[in-house]
Amino acid sequence: MNITEVLIQPQAITWLPWAVQYFLYIGSSYAAAILFLLSLMFQQHTSHRMRSALVLVLAIGAIVGPLALTGDLHQPGRAWKFFFHLTPWSWMSLGSLFLPLFSALSILTAWLYLRDDIAALKNSTNPIAKVVSLLTLGDWKITLTQMKIVAVITTLSGLSIALYTGAEIAIVQSRPLWNQATSPLLWFVTAFLGAIGFTALLLALFPSDKNSAMTSSMTLGDISLIKRVLILSSVLALILVPLWASNNPYFSLYENQDWAIRLGLLSISFVVCFIVAQTLTRLNRLNFILISATTLFTSFYLRWVTIMDVQTIPKFDVGAYPYELPLGGSGLLGIIGMFGLWIALALAATEIVDAKNTPFATAAHTTK
Repeated sequence: MNITEVLIQPQAITWLPWAVQYFLYIGSSYAAAILFLLSLMFQQHTSHRMRSALVLVLAIGAIVGPLALTGDLHQPGRAWKFFFHLTPWSWMSLGSLFLPLFSALSILTAWLYLRDDIAALKNSTNPIAKVVSLLTLGDWKITLTQMKIVAVITTLSGLSIALYTGAEIAIVQSRPLWNQATSPLLWFVTAFLGAIGFTALLLALFPSDKNSAMTSSMTLGDISLIKRVLILSSVLALILVPLWASNNPYFSLYENQDWAIRLGLLSISFVVCFIVAQTLTRLNRLNFILISATTLFTSFYLRWVTIMDVQTIPKFDVGAYPYELPLGGSGLLGIIGMFGLWIALALAATEIVDAKNTPFATAAHTTK
């Protein structure tokens, strides 16, 4: 009997940390589109501050996400080739059509909803704010019904993003941990954790009212929405993670020390999100920061494990292929830079929102 050892030359990973960021930001964006539509449908139970935060998460994620994607494509100029060389059988090629449409609709939705807030800037003493008020493009009004129609269209477009981003990895047959129905479902469910995390961060960044507490413009419905999303997403993720991990024919992830630690940390993160939701009784800056830190870490780490760490599993031999995060633009610096861009856009956008504004003559039951 002859023994033949198969040795494979180590290869560079296909998906870079840019992809993790893209899935995080664009996932939070389409999840925010769904939550914004729900909050708009039940607008008598949610506050203008909450809806404004959701629609801004929708718009900012739709801007930052595609920028991270161009980084993963290694060069921004490569993106144009998708438009001039369409391949309808490729999910990535279809995504080149779905993504610009979704980004445009997201910005349009945010602009239409916040037009009254932007118009109010004309009374500001700041000359820059007065210039920004011109972005209303006139004094015309939009009705609640029209706003809902736009939100529905944007949500449908967001679902197309969820479909293509899940499908473009799920069809990779060489990676069993990708090539399964559980993987896109897991990314979709945890996208809502990212949406709530960024929403909570925006709520913490909103300027406080001078004559009242910051939570005076929040409602009991806002707390209910956050709690229900966190609980549902956490429970579903806890169910999906073991199903996802069991679909690896090469070895049991739970018998490997490194993977046992990763899966254990993921499970603990979901449990922490669940506990945070259960103990949430009021909305303040401390709670916003706690929610944001736990949910964003969980959503990001889930994508890191399922995208980056999966690529370290050898396809043919038994060699170890560890990945070390570089410090440059393709690694840690890129992650910090994209998050910094999100924060910069958020800080600018929060100056527009007027917490006392009541678009479409909505009434709310405020928190005590």
